[in-house]
Amino acid sequence: MKKVAAPKRKTEPITFEILRHRLQSAVEEAAVTLKNVSGSPVATEIGDMNLAIMDRDGKCISVGQYTVCKGTSLAKVAQDVLANYKENPGIFDGDAFICNDPYIGVMHQNDVAVVEPYYKDGELLAWVGAEVHQIDVGGPCPGQVQLGAKSIFGEAPWMPPMKLMRNGEILADVERNYLAKSRVPDLVALDLRAKIAACNSLKKSLDNVVAQLGNQGLVDFMEDMCNDAEYLMRKMLVKIPNGTWHSRGFLEFEDDIYPVEIHLTKKDDHMIFDYHGTAKQAPATINMTKNAVAGWISAAVVSGLCWNIPWTIAGIERTYTIVSEPGTLVNPTFPAGVSKSSTSVGLLQTTILHSAMSKMLQSSQEYADRAMAAWPGSKSQEELNGINQYGDVFGADILDGMAGGGGARTYKDGVDTGGLEGAPRVAISNVEEYEQQYPLLYLYRREYPDSGGIGKYRGGNGLDRMYVVHDKDKIDNVIMHSMGAQVPTTSGLAGGHPSATNLFAVQRKADIEELFKKGVLPTTFEEMGGETEIHAAMSETSLSLGDAYRTICNGGGGYGDALDRTYDLIEKDVQNGCVSKEAAEKFYGAVFTAEGTVDTQKSDALRESMREERLKEATKPENLPDQVSLVEEKFRVQKTVIGGIGSDEKEHIFCRCGCNLGGKEDGYVKNLAYIDAPFIKAGAHIDPYNQSGGKFFIRMRYCPKCGLEINSETMMKGLEPLPEDSIEF
Repeated sequence: MKKVAAPKRKTEPITFEILRHRLQSAVEEAAVTLKNVSGSPVATEIGDMNLAIMDRDGKCISVGQYTVCKGTSLAKVAQDVLANYKENPGIFDGDAFICNDPYIGVMHQNDVAVVEPYYKDGELLAWVGAEVHQIDVGGPCPGQVQLGAKSIFGEAPWMPPMKLMRNGEILADVERNYLAKSRVPDLVALDLRAKIAACNSLKKSLDNVVAQLGNQGLVDFMEDMCNDAEYLMRKMLVKIPNGTWHSRGFLEFEDDIYPVEIHLTKKDDHMIFDYHGTAKQAPATINMTKNAVAGWISAAVVSGLCWNIPWTIAGIERTYTIVSEPGTLVNPTFPAGVSKSSTSVGLLQTTILHSAMSKMLQSSQEYADRAMAAWPGSKSQEELNGINQYGDVFGADILDGMAGGGGARTYKDGVDTGGLEGAPRVAISNVEEYEQQYPLLYLYRREYPDSGGIGKYRGGNGLDRMYVVHDKDKIDNVIMHSMGAQVPTTSGLAGGHPSATNLFAVQRKADIEELFKKGVLPTTFEEMGGETEIHAAMSETSLSLGDAYRTICNGGGGYGDALDRTYDLIEKDVQNGCVSKEAAEKFYGAVFTAEGTVDTQKSDALRESMREERLKEATKPENLPDQVSLVEEKFRVQKTVIGGIGSDEKEHIFCRCGCNLGGKEDGYVKNLAYIDAPFIKAGAHIDPYNQSGGKFFIRMRYCPKCGLEINSETMMKGLEPLPEDSIEF
């Protein structure tokens, strides 16, 4: 094992720990300031924003626990200012710069960053910044997603860093130019001041640190923080076996499907995230620039690996390399459009990065229980625009889809409506907040049974919601956008299954008002009558009085074979409404009595027949390896797949039942039995309306002897399966 040397700190150890936590508290305090000034539910209720403290070179030192990639992207903006503006227009105390250029660092045009240099006694010591997703910054379509765009020139306008403030005063011409493009300028203007107020809060906190350490002391302290995070990260990585792990997801856009692949290689104390195999860039909308991708990778890494490592991004970034081919979805060449990048490639790559890292963690004896199935790789979201019930122009970003289900752990279920990975403090707005500001009335918002991926431990359930137009005849413009309507974007782990797909549906000409008059609150399309419309992952429509709008947001992936789930957990799931009785029997092999308890005898028999049926239906390997017994365990691929020395004194891979699955060097996946099945066999709510048209299927792989499900893979017809993961011992 490679030894990692501890860095020599310039800051006294106790002072270092106190001030490290003080900087983190400063970021959280500034977030409260931002929320108190902002008038947008995106910031005040949901927290789709972030802040950062950076060193004098613009490297990210402390980041808020909101949307992490928004904090790390601030560093890219500060670095661009340093690289281009030192001479003209100059960088001075009291300056601020505004930017929403995705090719520089922000995720997409609606993420508007403000960064400010921090000076003390005429010396540049640090940078501070704040970023919020803005409801509208202009463009042909209201809101974020520019439907029909063929390049970035058909999307919302973007601006490289521009000097917004001089001597602490907002430059009126720059602000006027910025606000003139928005359909909701008053809201955007208030958010601008909220970001400036947050930066002022961060500067005041830095004043306190400088008062204690002095100018050079602050510079040294920030370098100590970087070195410390790097050291802790490398120290952890060397305890994990070397190897390469693979993961893949799919984006649907217009009439095409775009695969995104991650190949994670870990060598000693360094990782490589290689995107080869990812689709060529799209014309617009769903691409993500290379700098923005780096922000999402940092969010995935700190969420998946840094449970006890400070989130000093600049230090953590030293421990990995990103490889992406120019002209692809994750490294597009200008002028490729990126208006939906955060909720397309962004969320999807977080999920597949997490999957690859969890496969890596499974192989580590020390960290195996830190692995978990994927969190949501997409979310259902809509943007409403028109005249509200008060007669004012409004724009709304309904972000209930943030409440996706958490991925199952290796020892426990995923969190129901747990949120999104890489955004630990993001929430969803109160229903009452939306109803007060916009012409809406929610019929319900609830967790959706059976939407989490099945497994020994199930994925957390996602969200189901329905609302109607209220106190207004019509909402003129509704832009729905998601991914994962045709194909699951959230995968399972170690035999667990993917979660439900997302869904947009509208019930037209329903009898809602008549039911209201009768005192009935309708909660299903069937009882309200009318005509059902199922919309694609990106679609535009309007809503009128009498229309009901429904969305479903995916849950988390499952972990392990569903037939290993204990009956007491299944009973609790059914009693709590998390899993239906139908799904409990179909997927978990649990038969319920009339009293609502599991009949263990009948269930045991059903499970045995289900395992037998798997092997009867499955395609089996032509030549199963010679069967030798396991003599000495050496490593684990996952909890149920063991590597070790066989009775022939050679290295093999074994199922937990003792079946020899193959030699370590030759691989074992080719020797598994498998079934290629439609999604309906993978989960209760995966593509229920067959929007994919049969383009995708799930490959479920089993031990050829005992029928244990070892892994599953979402596949696209005509595309080869992922390579087998490799582990070095």
